[in-house]
Amino acid sequence: MSPWLFAPRVTRSLLAGLFFLFTVGLIASAADISDLAPVVTHDNSKPAGQLKDGVLTLRLEIKEGAWHPDADDAPGIPALTVAEEGSAPSIPGPMIRVPEGTRIHAFLKNPQLFPVVLHGLHQRPGDAKDVVTVNPGETKELNFLAGAPGTYFYHVTCFASVPMDALSTGDTTMTGAFIVDGSGAPTDDRVLVIGLWYNWLVPFDFGHGFHEILTMNGKSWPHTTRLSYTVGDTAHWRVINASLAVHPMHLHGAYFRVDSAGNGESEIIYSPPQQRLAVTELMQPGRTMLVSWTPTHAGNWIFHCHLAFHFDLDLANAAAEVMGAATDSNHQHHNPSGMAGLVVGIAVRPQETNLAEARPKPPQRQLTLTISQNPPAPNSTRRCIRVELRDGATVAAPVHGSELGPPIILYRGQPTEITVVNKLANPTAIHWHGIELESYYDGVPGVGGDSRQVTPPIAPGESFIAHMTPPRAGTYIYHTHWHDLDQLTTGLYGALVVLEPGEKYDPEHDRVFVVSRAGGNLFKDAMLVNGSTEPAAAQLRVGERYRFRFINITPNDDEVVFSLLDGEKLTSWQPRAKDGADLPEFYRKSCEAKLKFGAGETYDFDFQPQRAGKLTLQTNFITFRTVVPIDVVEVRDVSRN
Repeated sequence: MSPWLFAPRVTRSLLAGLFFLFTVGLIASAADISDLAPVVTHDNSKPAGQLKDGVLTLRLEIKEGAWHPDADDAPGIPALTVAEEGSAPSIPGPMIRVPEGTRIHAFLKNPQLFPVVLHGLHQRPGDAKDVVTVNPGETKELNFLAGAPGTYFYHVTCFASVPMDALSTGDTTMTGAFIVDGSGAPTDDRVLVIGLWYNWLVPFDFGHGFHEILTMNGKSWPHTTRLSYTVGDTAHWRVINASLAVHPMHLHGAYFRVDSAGNGESEIIYSPPQQRLAVTELMQPGRTMLVSWTPTHAGNWIFHCHLAFHFDLDLANAAAEVMGAATDSNHQHHNPSGMAGLVVGIAVRPQETNLAEARPKPPQRQLTLTISQNPPAPNSTRRCIRVELRDGATVAAPVHGSELGPPIILYRGQPTEITVVNKLANPTAIHWHGIELESYYDGVPGVGGDSRQVTPPIAPGESFIAHMTPPRAGTYIYHTHWHDLDQLTTGLYGALVVLEPGEKYDPEHDRVFVVSRAGGNLFKDAMLVNGSTEPAAAQLRVGERYRFRFINITPNDDEVVFSLLDGEKLTSWQPRAKDGADLPEFYRKSCEAKLKFGAGETYDFDFQPQRAGKLTLQTNFITFRTVVPIDVVEVRDVSRN
């Protein structure tokens, strides 16, 4: 989480509020927003400037414009942008893309009434302190070699140089991609620039004083660029977090391989033994990554930030308020997915040789997941959701006092049918997070499926049958994908564990720890482990090997920490898997028992206690701390009990 969030309340209120009013005043004082040139958004498919004889000549300037992050005819806001001279204001800024060895000859003109600071337009690898100040009315010239191949970006700040996680309102719209292609490297990738504009006039007030606009390449869902592939294609994405926030980016229906990662100034390119798989990757402010993936199932899919604030429809309604539109704007009525903000749609076509509709395999196992409303506990008005799992004659329900659905145990390669029964008063939908399955069953209403059938919400009193044949064993999540934060924070989630064929689930040695929240407020609502603020103590045996499965299904906690402590000292464990995929041997080395992970991520570790005693497994976020006491005993001690 950004240190900016922990600035003194008054300081942050004044800085954010005054800067917002100042920049908007500068832009809009001379003319109504309708008189400003419209901002052009683009998908980073066309490089800027003129490349000739190994030299890229590029002329940029700071321009104000009317930005429409939703529909082009929806309300807009005044914004500062970086544009090519003689061209329209642009969000994101013009993409700089050159082959390795190119010399860049660039100019930045500042016609504004205040100084600006240019970051990142220099040779790579570089130094974040290498910035250029351009005073009002001034033009600065830059001449440098592009440097090492990689995924980078540049950005401009007003008045002074500030780090990415402390961008002010006016700074957030002045960023652009800077790509250096290695010799012979493919250039058919897509460049995705994450943006976040904010108006935090009342910090820590997540109501009317808190407005964010989340974008990908300058647009918010459902107006983001749609990507299109065919089953079997290899897709390459360069993802740039040019925002001040952390984003756990989640891909539905498939794994991606992380090929490189960078901080905007330098990049680590992973060798094959270092490349790992993920379905959710935590991106800090200013971080970049190059990922590759192959669609295996046709249909409609999404790639989105897993923080609820960043992809929920309420976000769009709040943004509409700050842009002067009513929250019942007609533009929102055409968005049946209930999503907004940082979401990218992906359409995957079937291969020409397999155009027939995919039919699920006959189920070898049938489960029923029934969702209902629990009455409030004694002396409480809080109503929690009850999730009941039926497997033949066996019924599993939440542990008394826990806000956690029962674990679902599946088997690799076994066709399974899960009937979800909705006994709530409102619609719902269940997403099988990390499972590779057909789009229609993935659990995204209004999006999943294809032109022949679109995934519906599960209406009250109705049911939906999901078919899946998990292709790999691992740790996954099931959770609501309906745009109702209360469902996620009152128990509509749980662990989904896929075992190898013939393997028996052993809860004694296979321990699941699910971290969640009792509400959506980062600073007020309790942090839960396995559905409780006081999770049950665990008992382990000396010398025996345990698998710890960690799941983060918090709604808005960008970076939760788990630590396994012996007194005040960290113990050690061995990484095993991430997001259900086994880690390469490169990562499977004993390390300190500390995990930082974001919403939507899962991690597995192997742990073998070496001596009897007391351990503490604790989770932390901001000021919250929840503890699981662990008693490690000798085997002979257990036999006496």
